[in-house]
Amino acid sequence: MSRARKTTPLPVLPDAPFGWPHKVAVAFLRLHGSLERRMSAALADHGLTLAQFDLLMTLCHGDGITQQELAERLLVTKANVVGLIDRVSAAGWVERRADPDDRRANRIFLTPAGRKLATKAQPEQGQLVQTIFGSSSEAELTQIHAALERFEKLCHNE
Repeated sequence: MSRARKTTPLPVLPDAPFGWPHKVAVAFLRLHGSLERRMSAALADHGLTLAQFDLLMTLCHGDGITQQELAERLLVTKANVVGLIDRVSAAGWVERRADPDDRRANRIFLTPAGRKLATKAQPEQGQLVQTIFGSSSEAELTQIHAALERFEKLCHNE
């Protein structure tokens, strides 16, 4: 297991010009960066990137979806998902199959090697998430989740 680089968080100035909303936004960004670095480091031990792992886990929960559906679930553009599928397909973890009902579409399936890799990497990711968030109560996590969903909706209402 790889070890995450220890960093000391930079202080947020107490008199930030926009007050608490600014402090919270900075805290979110720092948390995102730290979590992404730790998860990426753990996945690197399996030869995976975070995007590749996300794709494999999405397909573990129901493969045979179209590239468009995969892009929507991963919250990326169709162009980005095509490149990602190209890379994991070249590694032998997924395969494209022509959609029998729509000649324009491909459906994406995990290969046995892809399913094995996802199954091998997932427990370590789960343990990492448990280490970080496991000391919080279900009530706290529910509140945080609800707040994050609300803020995400506000971000999309540009």
